Amino acid sequence: MKKSLILLISAFIYTVMATAATTDNADSAYNQKCYQDAIKIYEAQAQESGTSSDLYYNLGCAHYKMQNVPQAILYFERALVLDPSNADARANLQFVREKSQIEEYTSDSFLTDLFQSSVSQLSSNTWAIISAIVFVMLLLAIAAYIFMNSILCRKIGFFGAGILLVVFITTMAFAFYQRSVAVNHTDAIVMPQTATLSTAPHAPSEKEVAFKLKGGTKVSIADSVVTAGKPVVVWYKVESAHHEPAWINSVDVKKI
Repeated sequence: MKKSLILLISAFIYTVMATAATTDNADSAYNQKCYQDAIKIYEAQAQESGTSSDLYYNLGCAHYKMQNVPQAILYFERALVLDPSNADARANLQFVREKSQIEEYTSDSFLTDLFQSSVSQLSSNTWAIISAIVFVMLLLAIAAYIFMNSILCRKIGFFGAGILLVVFITTMAFAFYQRSVAVNHTDAIVMPQTATLSTAPHAPSEKEVAFKLKGGTKVSIADSVVTAGKPVVVWYKVESAHHEPAWINSVDVKKI
């Protein structure tokens, strides 16, 4: 038992040291402006040790230095999915979009955009922790209403419980929403320099061209169709800023 525990601890320490060494190598390559080498090391680290918000952020920075704007935006977005509080990733994403003159996808509803903006400030785990804390406070408020003799304390417990119940339901809804965003992968980034969208789920004729989107544009996937034939092609029905829904070849986008 002791030997097994020692082996587990040794393996853990080795993994941590190896990951730190890999990160140092990648950071060193980045600082020496060997951005392609840094990207390869970061990608290898992701395969070996798993992804993280910081790792995606580093990949985004390296791709931007390589002037690969769509890839940079993709990795900054992925960094924010894992950790919405990553201020550096959010600032760099906004900077790249503004400098490249790429519009950010927004819905037609101000309230929807406000909701998504508010929820995206924290991860699903953080919202869940807040919900748990609020739930404990709710129980204390209910206990105060039931067991306290003071009328003032009972009133505070009663009205406090009502408010806390609303907050609890809201934060739980936020947690489930953020979780669904992270798992469902309905948002994607256009990868070619320019992508042509069609009014139907197939390669468009001249009359079927809906519009074109710049590389790095964020779209929301609403539907998908698999076309028969060889090779099999998957088409996504997507929504984007200031455009009607249209179809895009799946090879032209990467899901966040």
